[in-house]
Amino acid sequence: MATITEPHIQSVLVVGGAGFVGSHVVRALLLEPDCDIYVASRAPDSHPDQDSRVTYKAVDITDEAQLTALFSTIKPQVVIHTVSPSSTAPAAELERTNIDGTRNLLNAAAASSETRVFVYTSSDSALVPTQEPIDEERGQLYTAENYSNAYGKTKGIADAMVIAANSPALRTATLRIPVVYGEYDYSNLLPRLLGSIKRGEHRMQVGSDSKVFEFCSVHKAAEAHVLAAKALLRVDSAPRQDAQPDGQGYFISDGKPQPFFQFMRRCYAAAGAPVKPDEVKVMPLYMIQCIASCTEWAYAILTLNYKRPSMRRQDIDHLDRGCCWDISKAKERLGYVPVRDQDGAIRSMMEWAVDNIKV
Repeated sequence: MATITEPHIQSVLVVGGAGFVGSHVVRALLLEPDCDIYVASRAPDSHPDQDSRVTYKAVDITDEAQLTALFSTIKPQVVIHTVSPSSTAPAAELERTNIDGTRNLLNAAAASSETRVFVYTSSDSALVPTQEPIDEERGQLYTAENYSNAYGKTKGIADAMVIAANSPALRTATLRIPVVYGEYDYSNLLPRLLGSIKRGEHRMQVGSDSKVFEFCSVHKAAEAHVLAAKALLRVDSAPRQDAQPDGQGYFISDGKPQPFFQFMRRCYAAAGAPVKPDEVKVMPLYMIQCIASCTEWAYAILTLNYKRPSMRRQDIDHLDRGCCWDISKAKERLGYVPVRDQDGAIRSMMEWAVDNIKV
């Protein structure tokens, strides 16, 4: 039997490599020998730790001409597309970036004879929520006709678009990532966690906390992108099998579904602010939803939509969604191994946060 050589990532373009997940993907790629790494971002200077082995390019993926010029210059073998606006960004911005931008990237990759692999960072928000463990075949992506909000719609459409683009010339896959946690999070979960502690809000719970959610260490999320790229590169050199890795969506998580606020309280405890069960103050979900809706209406009227409140109805609604996944396919086809010590990962994150984030 012939030995299959482990694929080598020769050159890679990380789109959105200055973001939270994207920057961790870059760090994971720096462990690959002799790999030319390019980062495409509208703000490449915002990457937290510039590295001489990484070339940063200022690119807007909604501009086809910029993408054509970029691909013709760097000729990437692999594209890892992690960029997306905030989940609460205006619908027009979400459609322009997540749908039009992803289509532009796929077109540029397909037109480049050197580009062989395309990996897309999808989201739990792209799928209809479930509380029963499901695999990818039973997961339902949101569509233009069936969706809960603009973010979920655009991520679901982009996810399906990337899978449909799979071909012998361009192998594609999507990684569906839930709530991501870890170090170097300057603008997402960590500032909110520390801000809640500072304001004494960490004892508050919205709703019954009965829905379970998936969570994922950002280190493992980044590693999954590299594993997916290698698995797709391996397709052309390996004998054809029934369970091929290309043209697939994958659930990526720690494999430990749990209630949202239960996970948050584990983070608070790791930061030195434990919450005892009898200290939890439960606020009815419907009441917070009403407050959020009224606040959004007030901001829209008084500021003519120029400003938006920090508490959004969409974020509150998310607490009533949840997800529960079977990650077997990622283990079998990509070689993905979830975090073994979630407590240790949480502790490491919160120690870093206390030392590096000021709220």
